[in-house]
Amino acid sequence: MSINNTLPLTGIRVLDLSTYAAAPICSMTLADWGADVIKVESLAGDFMRFFGSTMNCPFKPDDNITFELDNRNKRGISANLKTPDGQRIMNRLLETADVLVTNMRPEALQRLGMDYNSVQNRFPRIIYAYLNGYGDKGPERNKPGFDLAAYFARSGILIEFGEPGAEPLPAVAGFGDHTTGTFLAGGICAALLHRSRTNKGCKVQIALYNAALWNLSLDIASANNTEGGWPKSSRKKPRTALMNTYKTKDERWLMVMAIEYDRYWKVFCDRVILRPELADDPRFVNVFGAFENSEAQAEIIQNEFAKHDLTELKRRLEDADIVYEVSQRWHEIKNDPQALENGYMMEYKLRSGRTDWIVGNPVKFNGENTLVRRSAPLLGEHNTEILTELGYSKDEIENLRSGKIIV
Repeated sequence: MSINNTLPLTGIRVLDLSTYAAAPICSMTLADWGADVIKVESLAGDFMRFFGSTMNCPFKPDDNITFELDNRNKRGISANLKTPDGQRIMNRLLETADVLVTNMRPEALQRLGMDYNSVQNRFPRIIYAYLNGYGDKGPERNKPGFDLAAYFARSGILIEFGEPGAEPLPAVAGFGDHTTGTFLAGGICAALLHRSRTNKGCKVQIALYNAALWNLSLDIASANNTEGGWPKSSRKKPRTALMNTYKTKDERWLMVMAIEYDRYWKVFCDRVILRPELADDPRFVNVFGAFENSEAQAEIIQNEFAKHDLTELKRRLEDADIVYEVSQRWHEIKNDPQALENGYMMEYKLRSGRTDWIVGNPVKFNGENTLVRRSAPLLGEHNTEILTELGYSKDEIENLRSGKIIV
């Protein structure tokens, strides 16, 4: 298939020796950016091939949208790396590769001779990208990690978000995986730039836990400077009522974001809630009073919003030039013109012929939307193609297949 010439990683080969989500998302990002990514799987395949059942999605070989999301634009090979023949295949692949992405546990990598020191000694120019739950140091460096645990729970997201006194929030599947994997893709690009200057590879490492803390930097700083920890707020008693959610008459939720209180409170009273007398109410006349009386102020705004439909309130907020946003349901986003025109959501035709939706890569080059050059590989789909590229003969490939080294 032809590759868009503007994709900056065209000509870079990446080996994806990983499972589940975060590390495959990293290599998928590199594939979206033009890299030739080869996904290396066991004979049983990546467990994510079957994860669709958990997400209420089909997971047949020709209709597997959850696997497509993290593995599009890749080629695939399936081999038993625990055998000498399988390890020879991997070594030949490494000879051709610029980057190795893995999230296998340290003991498993050592057994395969795929730990960083072993790989770096044989292939000093390779970029070795490693993703795990908790980092390369410390007492839990070997602990397995998933985003619901290492990202959401350990970082405090589940317990610190939500209403005061409420139970921990249910986690959102894949959210931490996508941010962490994309961070790692950026680190790999920096390492490739370094190699172009020094001719030396290096190890690039990221942990789910660290990525979560990075994203929470502002909140953690606030917690560290507040006696008793994070000052958890409620939408009924927000820090400021002009940065809060409100429910409309037709039961939609609006997020109001008027950060500059003194600039917007009067216009909000005049044009949005049509209560001009409140602009001079001594409780709300300045930002300090509003902080002290946010519960009463939020209740007034909620009562006024409850009188009007979403369409009317959107018109008023736009007339007042106040930033707001409608809280969309996830199934509504595929109908959002802004998401469609910018390629944030794209229709995608699966091998089965069914049409579904995928999310476009957030990074664009020259304004071009994500280019899907190929579907996610079937298990071992490109075994013959890739092994032929590596110099294996037709008979050798058939012997590997009959010996159950490859599928």
